[in-house]
Amino acid sequence: MNEPNARDRILKAAIKVFAEKSYEGSRMDEIAREAYVPKSLIYYHFKSKAEILEVLTSKFINEYADLISEKTKETHQEKAEKLADRIKNEYYEFGRRNADLVRVIFIDSLKKSKDKPVLFKMLDVLITQEARDSKEGDLDIQERRVTEFFTSFITNYAYICFNESWIKYYGIEKEQFDRLFLKVYEDTHGNYHKNHK
Repeated sequence: MNEPNARDRILKAAIKVFAEKSYEGSRMDEIAREAYVPKSLIYYHFKSKAEILEVLTSKFINEYADLISEKTKETHQEKAEKLADRIKNEYYEFGRRNADLVRVIFIDSLKKSKDKPVLFKMLDVLITQEARDSKEGDLDIQERRVTEFFTSFITNYAYICFNESWIKYYGIEKEQFDRLFLKVYEDTHGNYHKNHK
């Protein structure tokens, strides 16, 4: 019953189906069809669709935590200096690899009924790690939380979700769009780090 890599195929299929039909609009039989497994095998690995989403988001958050773990000890100036390079070489690749899951997380986080959206959980990972490595007070941490969320998280995840359609709709070359995005990102989020001591 337990096929090799079946669990991974189910998770990958779930991401694709959730991104295409939304989490609410998707059904287990669609995931099974996409993964080329019987529906019963999905229930062998996961209790429910909610558990599949929880596994996917937990894995995503853990990968994000690994990505930022070394950067939390840097000063604001060091972050500002390395921002452009990091966006191009680390965060962009992370986002590209997880683009469909980012769409699902973004949509799921927009639900009015969510007590703690996944994006808030990711923000908590960043702020908690930075607070351990910093002497900032509670007020600075609140400011940092607002800054990271509204000038970095939302910005980057909107870029991941909309870059292809933006390029197509506005008829702009990808390289030009990426340069413009990076300039605006440095002018907003980068300036926060440059101007924060």
